[in-house]
Amino acid sequence: MFILLVMPLLLTVSALPDNVSATAIPDLPGVRAVAISGDASSINITTRNDQPYGASLGGRRKGWFASWYSSWYFADCRDNSDMWVDGTVLHIDINASSWLDPSDCVIELNANLPAGAAVRIDQSAFTARLNGRFSDLAIAGKAADITFGGHASGIDIRADAVRASLDFDRVEADEIVSIRARALDADLGFGSNVPVDYRVNAKASWVDARQPSVPGAKPRVEIDGDFVRVRIR
Repeated sequence: MFILLVMPLLLTVSALPDNVSATAIPDLPGVRAVAISGDASSINITTRNDQPYGASLGGRRKGWFASWYSSWYFADCRDNSDMWVDGTVLHIDINASSWLDPSDCVIELNANLPAGAAVRIDQSAFTARLNGRFSDLAIAGKAADITFGGHASGIDIRADAVRASLDFDRVEADEIVSIRARALDADLGFGSNVPVDYRVNAKASWVDARQPSVPGAKPRVEIDGDFVRVRIR
């Protein structure tokens, strides 16, 4: 009888929503750069001028234990993370919950910054979606999944394993893309009939480009790695 009573309770608890926590900085008009560090996270940054500038940091649990854990225990899986503004720089330090937790905690950052902002990410593992106008993107870590759309004069990526989709919506002939990774799978898009100066140095590589490299041209692409697959369009 005890088992029969407990099972419906567990089924009911498992249907409850995940525990979600969040904090926000609602106004960032003077910010010109963002620096993200700490534990793994999911990052979404835009530079839309038709929406308020601001940033929010939240956490949600996922996995088999997520709903059960959130319903029986109150624990903010983002409680040790922090973000603050120092001058024109938005600092974000991700500190996930204890590894003793029985469910995975996903830290989510959403930010909308003024156009021309610089972004620096230094985390062991993360996914990043960057859309808009940026000055420079500097990315470092062990595993990175990056989706970029818009424009940036400089993109510098350093990681062990990288999957990247970089799609420039315009070319100003000042673009430099530098990627160093042990394992790389990348798609680089600059538009039709755009001359690109590209160099790939790897132990094993597969390069698919629509036209030969044009030395001295910009955009300039420099790729160094062990195992590289890259498509340039």
